[in-house]
Amino acid sequence: MQHHRFTEQIRGLQDRILEYEETFERAPEGYILNNRRVPHFHIPCGHGLSRPAKWIKLNDDGTVSGFADTDGPKSDPHIADLYAQPDDQYTEEGDAKPTLPLPPWFRFLLVGPSVDFALLHNALVDLDNWGLTREVHHYCDLDHKFADTCIKLEQMQVDLNAISQARATSETWLLLARASEQVEKLENVPRKPQATCSAWKHKSSGRGHPI
Repeated sequence: MQHHRFTEQIRGLQDRILEYEETFERAPEGYILNNRRVPHFHIPCGHGLSRPAKWIKLNDDGTVSGFADTDGPKSDPHIADLYAQPDDQYTEEGDAKPTLPLPPWFRFLLVGPSVDFALLHNALVDLDNWGLTREVHHYCDLDHKFADTCIKLEQMQVDLNAISQARATSETWLLLARASEQVEKLENVPRKPQATCSAWKHKSSGRGHPI
Protein backbone atom coordinates (compact mmCIF):
# COMPACT_ATOMS: atom_id res chain seq x y z
CA MET A 1 0.00 0.00 0.00
CA GLN A 2 2.82 2.41 0.83
CA HIS A 3 4.62 1.52 -2.40
CA HIS A 4 1.42 2.12 -4.37
CA ARG A 5 0.89 5.47 -2.62
CA PHE A 6 4.43 6.63 -3.42
CA THR A 7 4.06 5.48 -7.02
CA GLU A 8 0.86 7.53 -7.43
CA GLN A 9 2.52 10.54 -5.83
CA ILE A 10 5.50 10.30 -8.19
CA ARG A 11 3.18 9.98 -11.20
CA GLY A 12 1.26 13.05 -10.08
CA LEU A 13 4.46 15.09 -9.70
CA GLN A 14 5.65 13.95 -13.14
CA ASP A 15 2.32 15.06 -14.66
CA ARG A 16 2.66 18.45 -12.96
CA ILE A 17 6.22 18.90 -14.29
CA LEU A 18 5.01 17.96 -17.76
CA GLU A 19 2.14 20.44 -17.43
CA TYR A 20 4.56 23.24 -16.54
CA GLU A 21 6.91 22.37 -19.39
CA GLU A 22 4.09 22.24 -21.93
CA THR A 23 2.72 25.57 -20.73
CA PHE A 24 5.89 27.46 -21.55
CA GLU A 25 6.94 25.52 -24.60
CA ARG A 26 3.62 26.44 -26.17
CA ALA A 27 1.47 29.53 -25.70
CA PRO A 28 -1.42 29.13 -23.25
CA GLU A 29 -4.82 29.04 -24.92
CA GLY A 30 -5.66 32.44 -26.42
CA TYR A 31 -2.13 33.80 -25.85
CA ILE A 32 0.74 34.49 -28.22
CA LEU A 33 4.46 35.16 -27.80
CA ASN A 34 5.11 38.76 -26.78
CA ASN A 35 8.06 39.32 -29.13
CA ARG A 36 8.15 43.05 -28.18
CA ARG A 37 4.53 43.62 -29.12
CA VAL A 38 4.15 45.14 -25.63
CA PRO A 39 7.73 45.97 -24.60
CA HIS A 40 6.73 47.83 -21.42
CA PHE A 41 4.82 44.85 -19.98
CA HIS A 42 6.96 43.71 -17.03
CA ILE A 43 5.65 41.38 -14.33
CA PRO A 44 6.88 41.74 -10.71
CA CYS A 45 8.68 38.65 -9.41
CA GLY A 46 9.58 39.85 -5.90
CA HIS A 47 12.39 41.80 -4.21
CA GLY A 48 11.72 44.79 -6.48
CA LEU A 49 12.56 42.79 -9.59
CA SER A 50 10.41 42.08 -12.64
CA ARG A 51 10.45 39.91 -15.75
CA PRO A 52 9.08 40.74 -19.23
CA ALA A 53 5.78 39.13 -20.13
CA LYS A 54 6.40 36.12 -22.33
CA TRP A 55 2.81 35.27 -23.31
CA ILE A 56 0.24 38.01 -23.96
CA LYS A 57 -3.42 38.33 -24.93
CA LEU A 58 -5.34 41.44 -25.99
CA ASN A 59 -8.48 42.15 -23.94
CA ASP A 60 -11.66 43.83 -25.14
CA ASP A 61 -11.25 46.77 -22.72
CA GLY A 62 -7.92 47.85 -24.23
CA THR A 63 -5.76 46.14 -21.63
CA VAL A 64 -3.45 43.17 -22.12
CA SER A 65 -3.12 39.99 -20.06
CA GLY A 66 0.19 38.21 -19.72
CA PHE A 67 2.30 35.53 -18.08
CA ALA A 68 6.01 35.55 -17.32
CA ASP A 69 8.12 32.50 -18.13
CA THR A 70 8.22 31.76 -14.39
CA ASP A 71 4.43 31.59 -14.06
CA GLY A 72 2.69 28.24 -13.96
CA PRO A 73 -0.67 27.01 -15.25
CA LYS A 74 -2.21 27.72 -11.85
CA SER A 75 -1.06 31.34 -11.88
CA ASP A 76 -3.51 34.17 -12.47
CA PRO A 77 -2.78 36.32 -15.52
CA HIS A 78 -1.26 39.75 -14.96
CA ILE A 79 -3.05 42.78 -16.45
CA ALA A 80 -1.39 45.88 -17.92
CA ASP A 81 -2.63 48.99 -19.71
CA LEU A 82 -1.65 49.56 -23.31
CA TYR A 83 -0.05 52.85 -24.32
CA ALA A 84 2.35 54.13 -26.94
CA GLN A 85 5.99 53.91 -25.94
CA PRO A 86 8.14 57.03 -26.53
CA ASP A 87 10.49 56.62 -29.48
CA ASP A 88 13.55 58.53 -28.32
CA GLN A 89 15.83 59.54 -31.19
CA TYR A 90 19.23 61.21 -31.04
CA THR A 91 21.49 63.10 -33.39
CA GLU A 92 25.01 61.98 -34.29
CA GLU A 93 26.26 64.27 -31.54
CA GLY A 94 24.09 62.44 -28.99
CA ASP A 95 21.55 65.23 -28.54
CA ALA A 96 17.88 64.30 -28.28
CA LYS A 97 15.88 65.14 -31.40
CA PRO A 98 12.90 67.43 -30.68
CA THR A 99 9.40 65.99 -31.02
CA LEU A 100 7.61 67.58 -33.98
CA PRO A 101 3.84 68.27 -34.21
CA LEU A 102 1.67 65.68 -35.88
CA PRO A 103 1.69 66.30 -39.64
CA PRO A 104 -1.66 67.19 -41.30
CA TRP A 105 -1.81 63.96 -43.34
CA PHE A 106 -1.53 61.88 -40.15
CA ARG A 107 -4.25 63.91 -38.40
CA PHE A 108 -6.47 63.36 -41.43
CA LEU A 109 -6.02 59.60 -41.13
CA LEU A 110 -6.70 59.77 -37.39
CA VAL A 111 -10.06 61.52 -37.67
CA GLY A 112 -10.93 61.11 -41.34
CA PRO A 113 -13.43 58.76 -42.97
CA SER A 114 -13.55 55.16 -41.80
CA VAL A 115 -11.91 53.97 -45.02
CA ASP A 116 -8.84 56.13 -44.41
CA PHE A 117 -8.70 55.16 -40.74
CA ALA A 118 -8.78 51.49 -41.81
CA LEU A 119 -5.64 52.12 -43.88
CA LEU A 120 -3.93 53.55 -40.80
CA HIS A 121 -5.11 50.63 -38.66
CA ASN A 122 -3.80 48.06 -41.14
CA ALA A 123 -0.43 49.80 -41.30
CA LEU A 124 -0.21 49.69 -37.49
CA VAL A 125 -1.14 46.01 -37.48
CA ASP A 126 1.80 45.38 -39.78
CA LEU A 127 4.06 47.10 -37.23
CA ASP A 128 2.72 44.67 -34.60
CA ASN A 129 2.96 47.34 -31.88
CA TRP A 130 -0.10 46.86 -29.68
CA GLY A 131 0.48 49.96 -27.55
CA LEU A 132 0.71 52.29 -30.54
CA THR A 133 -2.35 50.73 -32.17
CA ARG A 134 -4.31 51.12 -28.93
CA GLU A 135 -3.27 54.80 -28.58
CA VAL A 136 -4.40 55.61 -32.13
CA HIS A 137 -7.81 54.04 -31.50
CA HIS A 138 -8.01 55.85 -28.16
CA TYR A 139 -7.35 59.21 -29.85
CA CYS A 140 -9.99 58.48 -32.49
CA ASP A 141 -12.58 57.63 -29.81
CA LEU A 142 -11.76 60.80 -27.87
CA ASP A 143 -12.06 62.89 -31.03
CA HIS A 144 -15.56 61.50 -31.63
CA LYS A 145 -16.54 62.24 -28.03
CA PHE A 146 -15.10 65.75 -28.37
CA ALA A 147 -17.17 66.40 -31.51
CA ASP A 148 -20.34 65.04 -29.87
CA THR A 149 -19.77 67.20 -26.78
CA CYS A 150 -19.24 70.30 -28.94
CA ILE A 151 -22.58 69.66 -30.65
CA LYS A 152 -24.30 69.27 -27.28
CA LEU A 153 -22.61 72.44 -26.02
CA GLU A 154 -23.77 74.41 -29.06
CA GLN A 155 -27.33 73.15 -28.54
CA MET A 156 -27.17 74.08 -24.86
CA GLN A 157 -25.98 77.57 -25.85
CA VAL A 158 -28.94 77.89 -28.22
CA ASP A 159 -31.30 76.78 -25.42
CA LEU A 160 -29.62 79.16 -22.97
CA ASN A 161 -30.04 82.10 -25.37
CA ALA A 162 -33.70 81.21 -25.88
CA ILE A 163 -34.31 81.02 -22.13
CA SER A 164 -32.49 84.31 -21.59
CA GLN A 165 -34.61 86.00 -24.24
CA ALA A 166 -37.81 84.55 -22.80
CA ARG A 167 -36.80 85.76 -19.32
CA ALA A 168 -36.17 89.26 -20.66
CA THR A 169 -39.60 89.21 -22.30
CA SER A 170 -41.17 88.08 -19.02
CA GLU A 171 -39.42 90.91 -17.17
CA THR A 172 -40.85 93.39 -19.69
CA TRP A 173 -44.37 92.12 -18.96
CA LEU A 174 -43.72 92.49 -15.21
CA LEU A 175 -42.64 96.09 -15.81
CA LEU A 176 -45.71 96.87 -17.89
CA ALA A 177 -47.95 95.31 -15.24
CA ARG A 178 -46.21 97.38 -12.53
CA ALA A 179 -45.90 94.17 -10.54
CA SER A 180 -43.57 95.62 -7.90
CA GLU A 181 -45.98 98.51 -7.18
CA GLN A 182 -48.83 96.07 -6.57
CA VAL A 183 -46.91 94.29 -3.78
CA GLU A 184 -45.14 97.37 -2.48
CA LYS A 185 -45.95 96.38 1.10
CA LEU A 186 -43.28 93.66 0.86
CA GLU A 187 -40.53 96.16 0.21
CA ASN A 188 -39.18 96.03 3.77
CA VAL A 189 -39.06 92.23 4.04
CA PRO A 190 -35.51 91.23 5.16
CA ARG A 191 -33.55 89.72 2.31
CA LYS A 192 -30.06 88.48 1.56
CA PRO A 193 -27.85 90.65 -0.67
CA GLN A 194 -27.67 88.00 -3.44
CA ALA A 195 -31.48 87.74 -3.58
CA THR A 196 -31.63 90.64 -6.06
CA CYS A 197 -30.38 88.49 -8.94
CA SER A 198 -30.51 84.91 -10.14
CA ALA A 199 -27.56 82.72 -9.23
CA TRP A 200 -26.31 79.19 -9.64
CA LYS A 201 -26.34 77.20 -6.45
CA HIS A 202 -22.85 76.78 -5.10
CA LYS A 203 -21.78 73.17 -4.84
CA SER A 204 -19.72 71.79 -2.00
CA SER A 205 -16.79 71.54 -4.43
CA GLY A 206 -16.73 75.31 -4.72
CA ARG A 207 -17.68 75.28 -8.40
CA GLY A 208 -20.34 77.54 -9.84
CA HIS A 209 -20.61 81.28 -9.84
CA PRO A 210 -23.42 83.87 -10.06
CA ILE A 211 -24.73 84.67 -13.53
